[in-house]
Amino acid sequence: MIALLTGDTGFIGSNMKDFLLRRNVEVLGYSRRKGFDIFDLGQLRKEAEKSDIVYHFAAEAKPAESVLSPARTVEVNLMGSLNVLEVCRELGVTLVYPSSCEIYGDSKTPIGEDFPLNPTNPYAASKAAIDRLCYAYHRCYGLDVKIVRLFNPYGPNQQLNKIMPTFYFKAVRDEPITVYGDGADTRDYVFIRDIVRGLWEARKLQPGEAINLATRKATTNLEVAKLIKELTGSSSEITFVDYPKAFGGIRHQVGSYEKAKRCIDWEPETPLRDGVMETIDWLSQLEAGEGCSDR
Repeated sequence: MIALLTGDTGFIGSNMKDFLLRRNVEVLGYSRRKGFDIFDLGQLRKEAEKSDIVYHFAAEAKPAESVLSPARTVEVNLMGSLNVLEVCRELGVTLVYPSSCEIYGDSKTPIGEDFPLNPTNPYAASKAAIDRLCYAYHRCYGLDVKIVRLFNPYGPNQQLNKIMPTFYFKAVRDEPITVYGDGADTRDYVFIRDIVRGLWEARKLQPGEAINLATRKATTNLEVAKLIKELTGSSSEITFVDYPKAFGGIRHQVGSYEKAKRCIDWEPETPLRDGVMETIDWLSQLEAGEGCSDR
């Protein structure tokens, strides 16, 4: 099998690439860092022609920044994904699209795939539009597309401005760890190894199907801060600040993975504590100069 990965140098893409290579799958990387352009249809088509399956990770994936720069986020995500869909349609290549839990909005109860889509910021809205565009391409053109809605991936290679790296770097310096609001906001954190395994198994889905990769466990931001403090032996104070005026974020979210279990026999395997410990090990190596990240 030959897999084309757009955005293969990003957080999820790089982990997916390593996962596939360990399974002797040939990987073709397609990213700006390698001189490729998601808006160049000819270039994209040339690479997709060599492939049996496409994983489309390339995106502007910064919800907070999308509030400040909505036009760029929507243009890059929507038009770039439309190009990928068109090329896959023309060539008859299977597409796995990693959608996002951001499309659902807030919920204190486990979200299933039939939950209404209520995106709260331009990034989330762009992901919701692409999610449904993928389904439309299946219904209209018979495209073999699988839609995988990811709940809060974390782990090695993730962007350093995300919550866990941010808390870690404060903790190891015994600097105050800043938490928005009262710390009671919740997320459903899924370790990256479980995410890429689910994306691989998603190739078995029926065309047009959408599944969640979640854990059904809600964790507060304050719990994350306390866990990182504990695991690093930090004496950092935890402080609380108000949300920015232009927020557009989600306060509470937790997902259901029952459909993934039923359709592809996927369920999360990594407890949060173990995943955070692995993430901290990676961050400590990075800080010591033993790893690398330009994410």
